[in-house]
Amino acid sequence: AGAACALAAEGAGPGVARRVLPFTAGGFVYLGTVSVLPGLLRHAGPRQALRQLLALLAGLAMMAAI
Repeated sequence: AGAACALAAEGAGPGVARRVLPFTAGGFVYLGTVSVLPGLLRHAGPRQALRQLLALLAGLAMMAAI
């Protein structure tokens, strides 16, 4: 739903897209941290869990940089 809203807002003008895209990115971060990450950490050893957490943080840093 977030991606559809972002794509629909892109044609509405530059100001609208600037306000919608952070919510779209936030939705992906929320899904990654609340839904996917606990399942990954539950089935991984400590070293693998640390690598997965670092990969998530690297993804957040890339989104912030872009």
